Order: sequence, then structure tokens, then C-alpha cells
Amino acid sequence: MLTKAAFAQVNLQWQPVDSLAAGWLEEQKLPATFPASLTVVQYLEGTIKQLRSQSRLTASADSLIWADSTATAHLFLGPVLRIQRLENGNLPEPFLGKVRFRPRAFVGKPLRPEEILKLEEDLLEEAENSGFPFARIRLDSLAWEGEDLVAGLFWESGPAIEWAPLQIEGDARLAPSYLQQYLGFRPGTAYSRRKVLDSRNRLRELPFVRETKDPVVEFSGQTASLKLFLERKKASRLDFLIGVLPTSDASLQRRLLVTGTFNAEFQNAFGKGERIYASFEQLRPGTQELEVAFTCPYLLQLPFGIDLGFNQYKRDSTYNDVIFDAGLRYLLPGGNYLRVFWNRSSSSLISIDQERIISTRQLPSTLDVQVNALGLEYLWQHLDYRFNPRKGWSIGARASTGTKSVGRNPVIAALQDPEDPGFDFGTLYDTIDQKTYLVRLTGDVGYFFPVFSSFALYLRNRSGWVYSPQSIYRNEQIRIGGNRLLRGFDEESIFATLYSVFSLEYRLLLDQGSFLYAFGDLGYVEDRTTSTRRYDRPMGLGAGLTFETPVGIFGVSVAVGQHFAQGFDFRNPKLHFGYVSVF
Repeated sequence: MLTKAAFAQVNLQWQPVDSLAAGWLEEQKLPATFPASLTVVQYLEGTIKQLRSQSRLTASADSLIWADSTATAHLFLGPVLRIQRLENGNLPEPFLGKVRFRPRAFVGKPLRPEEILKLEEDLLEEAENSGFPFARIRLDSLAWEGEDLVAGLFWESGPAIEWAPLQIEGDARLAPSYLQQYLGFRPGTAYSRRKVLDSRNRLRELPFVRETKDPVVEFSGQTASLKLFLERKKASRLDFLIGVLPTSDASLQRRLLVTGTFNAEFQNAFGKGERIYASFEQLRPGTQELEVAFTCPYLLQLPFGIDLGFNQYKRDSTYNDVIFDAGLRYLLPGGNYLRVFWNRSSSSLISIDQERIISTRQLPSTLDVQVNALGLEYLWQHLDYRFNPRKGWSIGARASTGTKSVGRNPVIAALQDPEDPGFDFGTLYDTIDQKTYLVRLTGDVGYFFPVFSSFALYLRNRSGWVYSPQSIYRNEQIRIGGNRLLRGFDEESIFATLYSVFSLEYRLLLDQGSFLYAFGDLGYVEDRTTSTRRYDRPMGLGAGLTFETPVGIFGVSVAVGQHFAQGFDFRNPKLHFGYVSVF
């Protein structure tokens, strides 16, 4: 017991009790004067705590004697205790492997209580996440061999706990079976405390529900039931994006190009987490794109979902693309998935430059093409908040391959050259391989770094490649450029057979749904078709603002771009206005 008296200025003297303490005091430069007696007591307690953390578990400072303004402390140091053996008593081997427990790591080492405590905490955490929330860990079978300790690590598992069906309170229109699959709380699976903690972030990423209270776990017998308090949140949306783009395209009479995108999305209309989506885009005069998609997750309460898609793209008066897409998704926790899909695309010519074909006796750069492909798609996101993240990462990849058929266009086959009426233009198709294969690859990788308290740095790369042994035609190429990919350029104005775009974005997060940002996009583009061999390094710079209000989400951005070996065209900035109405 340490006793104390109150003095304004106190001198501290040390009296060693054992030879180890005497040697230690000679090596140390310890303070001798303190401003108050209470400070002396606190210093002694801290010194003993430090010595014990250095494996001197028997160290003590007893018989603190006060005489006027001098305090004398009797120090017993004691030996450095070591673990001779720390053995597994009855812990399951899978637990030991997950916490990386290696008994040999403790042999002949100084005994550090914090290491033992950390090991016990790790084992308890693993037990809590493996169905044993009431497990206890202890050291037992203790024995001393001189200054060395021999011990065994034992556990009392307690009852094995499984999840009972999920409980939902509130006006959220949502099937419990959907949430059980989405959050990973399937009845009969092992209890996991980590899943309970993660459920709040996962629920925040669902656009159609909102938590009103913290979740509650109720234990009964050998089951645990998670009770969620949810209310309906407006999630279906109508939105539009208007682009005002000064254009450098000499083929267009207007110097100001106005583009528009209109989207409609209906979320969870039937309480099963399904999504219905429709989009219409006017990218340039005479060029439109229509997209319709449907997704339904967790069919028959299994971790599988289906999706269907239709896309039609009309490029002015040149060609028309029609794409059907159907997929089966294996659903992973948090909305991530692995998908296998079938894709059928057909591209048909609308108008043909007959005079050019007659004069050159060459097929045009766009032909009637049909592709039937099978593919795989993967998405994994680990973000703190998916809609406006500050930290985390995302990985997306898509690969497909299939048969490619080039059809004979009847207009081209029927052409006649007045100067050579006997020439059969249908024979031009004999110079190409009309049946071959096509490969498409795309990737999207992003990472968010938190900076200071309310800033985030966003790094991203998006890449794509299309390949066929037969040359790629213009209507098979990847179209990039615009607000979605490579900002600072006209919408889908850059045609590529290979591209890679690196983006750097610096965000100031204003609130959960609002942020101010500056960005830079740097790309590498290859355009290798039957008629072109072009390489470019386009770059875009700009800034924008997205802010959430009670009536919707508004966004505005401005960007300028440059091509390789050319300067930025500051006279032709690309300005975009956006609005999202949620209902």
C-alpha cells in the first residue's frame, strides 16, 4: 500500500530491496524532485506498470515512507519471467489458424501480458463471428520451471448459436427473405457479431430503406434473432442530364451542340429488391440510344438473380445497333455479384455511300454484323458509403467472346458500275472472312483515399479492348468521350479498339449526398480498323458540384479537353447540368 502526505515540493529517494533493483537503479536516470506528493505516487504507479509490461510481473514499490519533504520508495524489481511453453489446451484448430497462433512464437520469450491479452481477444472475436458469442478463453495448467512459465490455452465454448428468421419493424415494404440473403443472415447459419456490425453500412447502401433505430439482437435458447427498425425511403427516380457542348465537328452546321439524357428507375416496386430501368439519350443530331433493363435478385430465396436488357443505338443515318442481353447472377454479400451472360448484337446499315463503293470497289468501313457471345462479369465493391464514398475500393470486370458473322448487304450486292456493268459487287465480300469470332474485355478499378477530415482522393482506371482476327469495323468499336468516360470531349465522339483512361478526382465532401470536386482524365486510345491506324493520348480537366436538396439532387460540371500534341481548347468547354428527382 502506498501512503502519502501533502507537501509542496517533494524529493524522491529509492531504496533497492533486491540486487536486481540495485543494478537497475544505477543504470537509470530517474527524476528526484516532484512538485507535489500526489505526483510522486502517480509516478511510482506508472513506473511499476511499465516494469510489468517488460515481463517483470513481480515488480513492486512498497513501504513508501515520508519524512518532511522527502519520500523513500523501496523497490523490488524481480526477474524477467519467460514462457517456456504455451500450448493449445482444447481450442479448435481452425480458430488458431485464423488468429495465426503459433505456440513456438512464445517459447523462451519474455512474458508480455499484453501479448497474451491480445491473443485472447483475437480468439474471442473469432469465436463471436463463428457462432459462439458466449465463449470464454483462459490460461490453465499453469506451472513454474524456475523463472519460466508453462501454460495451456483453454476455452469454454458455451452454446452454439444459429440465426433465427429476421424481424423487421416499420413501414418498409421489403420481404424478410430478401434482406436475409442480402445481409447474410440466413436462418440456420452460424451467429456472427461482425455481420451485425456490418449490417448498418449494408443497409445504408440500399436506396429504398432507412434505419430508424439501432438493430437489436435477441438470444433465445440456441438461436439469435436480429430485429431491424426500417422505414420506407424514396428511391425510384426520374432524372435528366443536359449537355451544352461547343463542337468542332465541321459536319455539323450548328456550333453549339445540345445533348440530353433522360432516365427512369423504379426500385423495389414489389418488395423483392427488383430494379426496372429505362434510359433515352440524344447524343448528337440524328444519334439516339435507348436502353431498358430489368433485374430481380434472390430467386426462390437462393443467392441467384436474373437480369434482362435491351439496347438500341442509332448513329445518325449510318447504322443501327440492336442488343439483347440476358444474365444469371450469383449474388455475393453487399450487392456484389458474379454473372454469366448471353449477348446477341446485330448492326445493320441504314444508308450506304454507293458512289464511293463503285469508284473504289471497296466495302465501306461499316458492315452488317451479327455477334452471339457468352461472357462473365464480376463486381466487388468495399466502400464506406456507395453513393458518396470517402474510403474503399471497387473492382469490375467483363469478358465475352462469341461468333461474328458479316452479312451480305443486298444494296451493295445489287450495285452496278455504268462503266463496267459486268462487275459483280457481291464478290467484294469474298475478300473478307464472313464468319470469325470477336472478343470484348472491359475493366473498372477505383480506390478512395480519405484526406484530412472531409476530403477524399479518388483514383480510377477504366479500360476496354475489342479484338477479331478479321479487322474491326467502325460499328463494332468502343465509343468513349463525354460526361461518363473521358470528360472534356463530345459525347461518344472517340472511336477505339483499345482504350485506357486514368482518372484523378479530389473531392470535398459537404454532406452525405453532396460534394465539390476537381478532376483530370488521361487516356490512351488505339483506333485500328479496316481503314484507320490512329493512336491518341487525350486529356480532360475540369470541376463540378453535386448537391442534395429536399426536392432532388442537382449537379453541374465543366470540362475542357485536348488531343495529343494539341493544346486545351478553352474556347469550347463542355458544360453539363443534371437533376435527379427521387420518389
